[in-house]
Amino acid sequence: MRHCSAHVRMGAPAAALLLCTAIAPAQEAGVKTAEVAPMAFKKASKQHVENIATGQHAYTVKLGGTLDEFNTASYHGTYGGCMRLRSKFQPNEYLVIENIGEVDVVNPHIVINGRRNWFSANDILAGILEPGMTDAEKAMAIFNFTSSIEVQAHDNNRRVGPPYPPRSDPSGNTFKERANPVKAANCYYCSGCQYAAANFVILCRHAGLNARAVWMCPPDKYAIHCVAETWYDDGWHLFDPERRTFFLEADNTTVASYEALHENPELCARTHTGGFASKGQKTHAPDYKKYYPPSIMPIEQWLSTMDMALRPGEKFVWRWDNIGKFRCGDNRRNINSKRPNGLIPYQLANGKLVYQPKLREAAHRRGTLSERNIELADAGRQQARLQPHAPRRPAHLIYRVSAPYPIVGGIVGGTFFRQTAADVCRICISVDGNDWIEVWAAEGTGEIEKYVGIDKALNPKPTPAIYSYRVKIELLAEDEAAHVGLSQPYMETDVQIAMTAQPSLSVGDNKVTYHDESGPERRVRIVHGWTESSATRPPLPPPSPAAPRAGGTVAPASLKKLAWRAATDPGGKPITAYHVQVSPRPDMLHPVSPNLDRIILSGNPQWRLPEGWLVNGRSYYWRVRARNGWGAWSNWSQVWQFKLGK
Repeated sequence: MRHCSAHVRMGAPAAALLLCTAIAPAQEAGVKTAEVAPMAFKKASKQHVENIATGQHAYTVKLGGTLDEFNTASYHGTYGGCMRLRSKFQPNEYLVIENIGEVDVVNPHIVINGRRNWFSANDILAGILEPGMTDAEKAMAIFNFTSSIEVQAHDNNRRVGPPYPPRSDPSGNTFKERANPVKAANCYYCSGCQYAAANFVILCRHAGLNARAVWMCPPDKYAIHCVAETWYDDGWHLFDPERRTFFLEADNTTVASYEALHENPELCARTHTGGFASKGQKTHAPDYKKYYPPSIMPIEQWLSTMDMALRPGEKFVWRWDNIGKFRCGDNRRNINSKRPNGLIPYQLANGKLVYQPKLREAAHRRGTLSERNIELADAGRQQARLQPHAPRRPAHLIYRVSAPYPIVGGIVGGTFFRQTAADVCRICISVDGNDWIEVWAAEGTGEIEKYVGIDKALNPKPTPAIYSYRVKIELLAEDEAAHVGLSQPYMETDVQIAMTAQPSLSVGDNKVTYHDESGPERRVRIVHGWTESSATRPPLPPPSPAAPRAGGTVAPASLKKLAWRAATDPGGKPITAYHVQVSPRPDMLHPVSPNLDRIILSGNPQWRLPEGWLVNGRSYYWRVRARNGWGAWSNWSQVWQFKLGK
């Protein structure tokens, strides 16, 4: 692809041709641009607008109705026997943060109800770790996060590549993009064993724990399966976040190591994998036995933040829809799928970054990366116009568009003026700042409003993640400077966001906290848009245990099942499922074993306990939630306690 060169004076036709001879035209590059329209922002049925002038601000948004994405969660299997999340009802439609002031808004963050504050590794750890936690408790909390159904779903066909990291240097390709826990949580959803293990390892190290990613595989080859180990209490302990499982030693208390599973693979074979809604996956017990010692994969501290800056006139839009734009990297399974657009990864949203500089205001002119031979003219017009300072000399301005989320497409354009066929208006795109692709050149004369799609010019689907690109608008006036111009430049950028990471409203009062790192002159407008539904009322949680009784002691031989008073549904719908958790801790940090965190597809208010997991003399804690026939979940019940003993 050719690069830009200087323009020299010559006849009009030749000049028009040479202005961008150093740019590969869209047609030559095999890129077909599409005529499109800017985002039509349809107002939601419910909306809240908040104007902010301080660096820290809190307010309340009330979501009416009875349903939200959290109490209508449903769980679906993936091809590997794991599970993924989908909500039957999603009230959120958009959340817009817009810079309406005259200075940049630096690192604006919005958190709702304290959830999903994942803007950095420090934010993630602050949300999951408590002061005074032991190393064992920290490891379990980090496992809970990296194995959460909100963070990842196992589907190798839909995940972003590469399928395997390079053996010698995992940081040498885009493996590090998915191994980064901040990017993984915010930008992606489908996972893979090596990515989930790396996320766990990096967060453990950031929390001060020694951790490593280990493969069960033949020599000199990453294959079979990747898990993680972390060091505490004078030993290694294995966690498998992608399969959402850990394995207990025979004491039913200590998390086993890879070595322990190698010596006693039955510890693996007896343990449920795949998550609380999964039917279970194929056990790796034979692989733990066969492949020893494990292969240690080099993991660096691949960490980033989700910080961004909004220029005056720029806004970021979280959306809860998907328009089919995503990246799959070099995952050949996805690229070579029979579907023309590939396999869209689960739970992705397409947010937008929209920039509309107001040319008459000086602050908006500061948003350009570069200007050449450009001046603001026609100050008395209703719309300000940029034009060449001098005719017969190339003029351009370059904007840089940046986002913390992967860029997967977009639209550029504006309103142009072209007096004659010899005058030039042109738009070019570059990802690296060196190679430019022409996406549009004016053909008509007069005032021209034009918007073109740039998806194919960016080519984001198979490439390494794109976080910025440049837009060059070129003008050439052959006779008089006023014969060519630009007003109302427009850049709309599509980004990929994990839908499960977005700041979502839930039923009732929502506490929204905002903060940024801007100066006192900032002016921000936030707009929430949503819809409401009362298609059903969620069940009430089970009110009390039936057996064992709360606070009671039960003999091991007689404890065969847990039972509770049935949940009730306000609308009279049947109860079709219960979710039961049993933990050694009153805070329910983790279940005794993945075997004791299960969904029961029955309305019968009892559950036969898996045998062999509870230890005599210990206290245990449990809770239950219920789902009705429509698909809505109750809140969790209170946490009940019993002791196992004679």
